[in-house]
Amino acid sequence: MTSDKKSERTRAAILRAALGLFRRKGFDRTTMRDVARAAEVAVGAAYYYFPSKDALVLAYYAEVQRACTERADRDFAATDDPRERLRAAIRGKLEILARDRRLLSALFRTMFDPNNALSVFGEASRGVREESIATFARALETSDAVRALSESDRRVLALSTWSLHMGILLYFLHDASAGAAKTHALADAAVDLVADLLPASPLLAASMGARLSSVLDAAGLLGPALGPSDVPNGRESRRKLR
Repeated sequence: MTSDKKSERTRAAILRAALGLFRRKGFDRTTMRDVARAAEVAVGAAYYYFPSKDALVLAYYAEVQRACTERADRDFAATDDPRERLRAAIRGKLEILARDRRLLSALFRTMFDPNNALSVFGEASRGVREESIATFARALETSDAVRALSESDRRVLALSTWSLHMGILLYFLHDASAGAAKTHALADAAVDLVADLLPASPLLAASMGARLSSVLDAAGLLGPALGPSDVPNGRESRRKLR
């Protein structure tokens, strides 16, 4: 076994042990010493691969998103219907996270706190967030209406859809219905709403693009690739539609 492969296996073992402890004991009650003991490595080795518990959680975010991306790519290959692609993206995320609701509930305070290092809106998770947003952009890219939009308006639409799915995930964490049936019903209704609005997306972009982009920018979600000055205002968008 090469040293690189051994290193990868050691890192994976530490992450696997940590997630198991987080699920059983909770995030706050788990120490790095606990993680090292469960992974059967020295404490120093655990810190070598993951400098903190926060680093373990960020690695978990990346692992989940990688699984979601791979699943979405398989599902997208089976259909060009944006409604079904969007449904698959959200359903896939819910199914992948199904066993981790307890873990995510324990992380709830930090996940949605923009000032926390573990926030899904923070700088440390930007790469994972951008990959997730890109998945929603790909889900919608087969729509003729979406293809007719400018690049900046497509970005706003993808961000809006991603934000909608984050709201669904928040509801999911508190859903006590059997098999999270209420969450799945909510997700299906949300997908239908978005899909039904897609034919009107050029008009919506003209009337709402600037306002929505300002809201997303205030939340720090537009990122360096697309700032407010890059998003056409309502007047400019309406001129394009004439």
